[in-house]
Amino acid sequence: MAGSLLALLATAAVPAINLNSSLSLAAWAVSASGGFVGTPVVLVLGVAWLTFTGGFAGRRRSTALALLASLVGVLAAQAWINERVVKPAFGTARPHIRELANLGVIRSVEAFYLMDTKGKRTEELGHLFNTEPAASRIPDLHPLVRAHWLAKTGHAFPSGHTLATVTLATVFTVLSSRFGGRPHWMTWLFLPWSVLVGWSRHLLRVHSTTDICGGGLAGMILGLLIAWMLLQWLERRSVETGH
Repeated sequence: MAGSLLALLATAAVPAINLNSSLSLAAWAVSASGGFVGTPVVLVLGVAWLTFTGGFAGRRRSTALALLASLVGVLAAQAWINERVVKPAFGTARPHIRELANLGVIRSVEAFYLMDTKGKRTEELGHLFNTEPAASRIPDLHPLVRAHWLAKTGHAFPSGHTLATVTLATVFTVLSSRFGGRPHWMTWLFLPWSVLVGWSRHLLRVHSTTDICGGGLAGMILGLLIAWMLLQWLERRSVETGH
C-alpha cells in the first residue's frame, strides 16, 4: 500500500500533456471511473465479486447487501464532509484555475474564489470561455476536458476522487486478502486503479500532487479503519452462524 502513495507522489515529475489529445481523453475516462458514476459501479461489482467468490460464512446475499449499504454510507458521508468542510477549510485553489489566472482568462485566483458558490464560479467561467478576449486565451481543450474544467470550480485539497477510490480500494484489498475472492489476482487490481485515478486528476490539471497525495493518505487510513471494523463484524457473524 505504501507503493501506491509513492506512485501518487511520482506525479510531481510528470510533464504537462496536450489536453486536446487521445491521452487527455484517456485521462478523462479514467477520472470518470473514479467519479460519481464510476465509483458506484466499481463498488457494486467489487462487493458482488468479493461476497460471491470469497470464503464468507452464512448467507452471501445478506452479507453483500450489508457491505454495500455500509460502504455507500461511508463514501457518501466522506464526500459530503470533504466538499462542505475539509476543502473550504484548506481553501486551496485548483491548478487549472491558477493557470487561467496566469493566462488572463480570469482576473485573479482570489477574486474568482470570492464568488461564494461553485455554481456562480462555473457560470462565470462558462461566460468567459465564450467571450473575447478571454476565449482566445484558454488552452486547447478537448470538449470533455473543457466541460470538466468548467464543472470543477471548487477548492482542491484533498482530491475527492483519490480519497474515495483509495478508500474503496483499500477496503477491498484487505477484505479480499482475508476472505480470498477468486480469481485471487483481482485483489491487486483495486489499488492500481485508484492510483491511475489520482494520476488522471493530475494530468487533467484539476489537482496538484499535494492534493492527490493528501487524498490518497487520508483514503488509505480511512480504508484500513473501515476494513478493520468490517472484519470485526464479519468475524462475529461467522461465530454466530457457527461457520
